Amino acid sequence: MRGGTLSFAVIVSTTLATAAAGACGGGDDDDDGGPPTEVTDPLPYVDPTIGSGGLGYAHGAVFVGAAVPHGLVKLAPDTNGFFGTVGFQHFSGYWYGDDRIQAFSHLHLHGAGASDLGVLAVMPTTAFDPTKTSVVDYEARFTKADEHARAGSYQVTLADGTAVELVATAHGAHHRYALPGPGHLVLDLAKALGGDGDADAEVHLDPAAREATGRLHVAGSMSRAYGGFDLWFVARTRQAWTSHQVWSGGADAATGEDAAGTGVGAALGFDGAEPVELQVGVSLVSADGARANLDAELPAWDLDATRAAAEAAWRDRLGVVRVTGGSEAARRTFYTSLYHAFLMPTEIQDVDGRYRLAGVDTPLTADGWTQLSDMSLWDTYRTVHPLYAWLAPASARDAARSLIALGDGLGAYPRWPIAIGESGTMLGASAEIVVADAVARGVRGVDAAAAWPRLRAAAMDATPPAGGRGGRDDVDEYLTLGYVPSSRGRSVSCTTEYAHDDVALATLADAVGADADAAALRTRSHGWRQLYDPAVGFLRARAADGSFAPAADFDPLELSDDYAEANAWHSLWMAGLHDPDGLVELLGGDAGFVDRLDTFFDEAARDWDTADPAAANFPRPYYWHGNAPDLTAAFLYAQAGHPEATRRWVRWILDTHYADTPEGLVGNDDGGTLGAWYVLASLGVYPVAGTDRWILGVPAFPAAHVEVDGHALDIVADGWIDGAIGVDAILLDGVAVDGPYLSHAQLAGAHELRFVTTPAD
Repeated sequence: MRGGTLSFAVIVSTTLATAAAGACGGGDDDDDGGPPTEVTDPLPYVDPTIGSGGLGYAHGAVFVGAAVPHGLVKLAPDTNGFFGTVGFQHFSGYWYGDDRIQAFSHLHLHGAGASDLGVLAVMPTTAFDPTKTSVVDYEARFTKADEHARAGSYQVTLADGTAVELVATAHGAHHRYALPGPGHLVLDLAKALGGDGDADAEVHLDPAAREATGRLHVAGSMSRAYGGFDLWFVARTRQAWTSHQVWSGGADAATGEDAAGTGVGAALGFDGAEPVELQVGVSLVSADGARANLDAELPAWDLDATRAAAEAAWRDRLGVVRVTGGSEAARRTFYTSLYHAFLMPTEIQDVDGRYRLAGVDTPLTADGWTQLSDMSLWDTYRTVHPLYAWLAPASARDAARSLIALGDGLGAYPRWPIAIGESGTMLGASAEIVVADAVARGVRGVDAAAAWPRLRAAAMDATPPAGGRGGRDDVDEYLTLGYVPSSRGRSVSCTTEYAHDDVALATLADAVGADADAAALRTRSHGWRQLYDPAVGFLRARAADGSFAPAADFDPLELSDDYAEANAWHSLWMAGLHDPDGLVELLGGDAGFVDRLDTFFDEAARDWDTADPAAANFPRPYYWHGNAPDLTAAFLYAQAGHPEATRRWVRWILDTHYADTPEGLVGNDDGGTLGAWYVLASLGVYPVAGTDRWILGVPAFPAAHVEVDGHALDIVADGWIDGAIGVDAILLDGVAVDGPYLSHAQLAGAHELRFVTTPAD
């Protein structure tokens, strides 16, 4: 049975990739005889469906719908198809291979490997039945030819002829439904992704004002960890209703204006004489907040103006980088990757700056920053947040200050905050790295002194602070042993994450003048080396008494509980980014280090070229770009003095692990993590997160113009041809760069970064 499933998966994967390649056009180089052209408008190169296909572990789980940068509202279709709505392919609610839409819901995650949100669902229908009170009863077929996703908006024509247009604002949305005749809009407050379906809700209809208002409680697979949250909404239509019905508790729909309890919904009838327009405002704070958000962001019935505003917001974000040359496919992949990096984190405050946190009775106010949540920190600290520090300092400030506010409000810094609380997902104290990274890279408006006491106490005090240790919840034995012992699950990954956290926290200690703490943290950051077992040549779980399990039982390709979503090969390189000298020493010096890293990538390339296509749907045994722990591996060569190998393998990853198709991501994007990796690697740099360092690679475009807050930097690849990986020299404002690193001040303050390239090393 499993073999039959895989065979079908291969057929589906191949079909989707072929169809998408045809839809996107060719990937011809930008060399029609004239000089390479510069991208002046990035929006035509954004294709939100890139990464929306794939199967199993090769599913990008990307959001496909209408959103603005960091918007709370992410309005999108939740789809159904041959595989049903299996969560693994519907973490964002949408899968490219589906042919039915169940509903258009207002809140979604992007790229996360878990189901949550997908709430406040609306669905148009021309065949309303009072006995059918769920939007999924009205799911409609559609074809890809009738679907158009753009930055800020989404359009589709359903099989019954209903034309749908959706546009988002930060806290609201404008819907337009051109029904082929009389019909209804069904509003479902029970439908959710990963929810229990029994959460309480209420709806109130005002036919005279043409308004539906209410509240629903959301408790999905992640948000239920803290009890879930309330979402308030105000929805109004431009057209008068011909009928209105409500329901709850499993009862049939009936004429009425109020419903409460579980299974709550409403249906609004229309004559179909003109397109039905619906505007919705939402809030995580209050009913008044939802109305204020709606009035502020959608003051008029002008969908075209709202779309133009959404597109302008995206142009501002994406236009900070204007690449020159490269193939059309590479441009699409680049700008879609940059687009993906700004779908999360999510703004959770209202337009007046107020926001709620779980367990805090009264709303708080963000003053001087925008309060964000929905942070997949274990993933995003590696690429997304350093990218913000360079290309979007305001987002870097907002993320760092939001984490400080979350730490203060929740009592401890979160690992994976969603909406107003902490999900407790994943491991490590990644918030420390994000805050320290912003401080180290000089992001204005981040108060290191405000962050330091709580972070220090959680990481260094023998007695846990009153609010708990947050992401340091396994640190007690680490404090004395220097590693997390094997009695704790995922102990190797916990240890290497804590080591990176210590490096970042030492950076923060430097900023506040805590010199002794900084020295202690840097010393402690080497404790991971104790997990290296020379008998097998890998990092292994180690007991508190210092013993390893018998070497005969060890398999470096096994995805065991000693590692977080990884095997020993993946995890060997995790600490190398922040402690390259230690890893080189453990692996027998420069030659031994390079030999092991060569094996890692050579075997990965062999596996990529020779494995059955179905293998792409499962974890890769060697380099696995679809998951976080080894994302930095290719850049370790440069840190160890072999930049030519970094350039070779980075180019291999760009060419083989990304494409401008629905299957163009080899794993969950995790809040833009893979997208940010592509952007940074294409520009020729990669961060050592939690420090001020950038590792140098080679650009994937002949030129890129970067302009941030009025300062311009030109990244130039002299002698560039597609695939060039040789570099004779690197010049920063005309001065040769010595070594693999630039500081952030050097990168952000320079006017020209020039790579003198050759076809090969």
